[in-house]
Amino acid sequence: MTTRRPDVQLTSDPKEVDKVHKLIDDADIAMLTTHDASDPDGNLVSRPLSTQRAEDGDALFLVRASSAVAQDIAADPRVNVSYSTKSAWVSVAGRGEIVTDPALTKELWSRGAAMFMEGGPENPDNVVLRVHGETAEYWGGESLVATAVKTAKAIAGRDNDETTTVVDLT
Repeated sequence: MTTRRPDVQLTSDPKEVDKVHKLIDDADIAMLTTHDASDPDGNLVSRPLSTQRAEDGDALFLVRASSAVAQDIAADPRVNVSYSTKSAWVSVAGRGEIVTDPALTKELWSRGAAMFMEGGPENPDNVVLRVHGETAEYWGGESLVATAVKTAKAIAGRDNDETTTVVDLT
């Protein structure tokens, strides 16, 4: 992967990959951003989703096959998934794929899914959205205080660390 910005360093260091996974595991809700298939201009739209499982750079979500998010993925699989915790933010760029696998849907099913999706895991409209993470950027991940100080410095333009680390998840 070639970066377009000189302030970005790409790494595949296993420690960095592990850190991204830990930060994602600590987050409850993700914001999934897609290109709106119903918009002729393909504007971006974000939706909150609960990550059912994260594995090997992929994030798995339960969605409805008939939903706008599934239509967006079919039209343009490029996505971004962002996470926020008390001490960190993570942005994962990748490609979405709708997976029709009743056994996987059942495996990922939860009481939370039942609150938002009808018919249980047996409903063929309930499917898995697999986001194949390609790269991830993160900010923070230390203590809440350290992240708050670093964020305040960045907002004030006094952050001396002008290099962003981008982690290769492939």
